[in-house]
Amino acid sequence: MTHLYRPRAALAACSLLVALAGCSRAVHPVKGTVRFKDGTPLTVGRVVVDSDDGKSGSWGAIRPDGSFEMGTMAPDDGVPAGTYRVYLTNTTTPPPADLSVPFTPRPLVNPRFNDKDTSGLAFEVPKETTWEIVVEKP
Repeated sequence: MTHLYRPRAALAACSLLVALAGCSRAVHPVKGTVRFKDGTPLTVGRVVVDSDDGKSGSWGAIRPDGSFEMGTMAPDDGVPAGTYRVYLTNTTTPPPADLSVPFTPRPLVNPRFNDKDTSGLAFEVPKETTWEIVVEKP
């Protein structure tokens, strides 16, 4: 009798997998660089996008050379199709190695780049998948 239940269990498992796969959103690889007008790279922070409906977001860590790759469900996996307003976070001087020294973070970019409504940065995915972001100092 157990052989009758195995096909049902297998069918249920397959149905669940198909349902879960249908819920995922396709993402497109997005990478780029963040630099100042003089060409020097921004070396810290994150590039961030939020969907207009607020249901999803993507981000990429800015590397010491100014490069980044965006991720949504996993680091560096990409961004769903759509038009996004882009902004930056964590763009302040990093703390010193010796944390016993008094430290006050200093902004590295103009504060307008820290808000999607004022940054002036927008990209359309998958049409634009290599982003060159130029920022201003404070």
